[in-house]
Amino acid sequence: MTMDIGHVAHRVVTDLSGGERQRVLIARALAQTPKVLLLDEPTAFLDLQHQVEICALLRRLKESHGLTVVLVSHDLNLVGQYCDRILLLDNGQVARQGCPEDVIEPDVLERVYGCRVLVDQHPVSGLPRVTLPGRCLSGGT
Repeated sequence: MTMDIGHVAHRVVTDLSGGERQRVLIARALAQTPKVLLLDEPTAFLDLQHQVEICALLRRLKESHGLTVVLVSHDLNLVGQYCDRILLLDNGQVARQGCPEDVIEPDVLERVYGCRVLVDQHPVSGLPRVTLPGRCLSGGT
């Protein structure tokens, strides 16, 4: 399996872009041939292209190698598009779990996050997509 990182082999890790660094970290983890890959915010601080590339890569690994991928993310839209199952926490307690359509619902998200949200279907995937209309329920802007 290629991680497309051969071109960075002779570079110092501090000189790598965020996307390159994430690929190196995932490659390092995969070198241990795990059955489960645990990731904490794998798309944090990445631009949109690298976010999608990392999520697509994780999906390919899951499908081609039977790898179980568990990730923590605050990005509900990426989670909704790329994860089969979601466990939504509220102050350390399970607020909802299930497929994206069962978890990414306005009433659930409003209760957990305290903000109004709009949830519709992504025009290509048909999976739930979250938009913030503006004001939080607490009256903030």
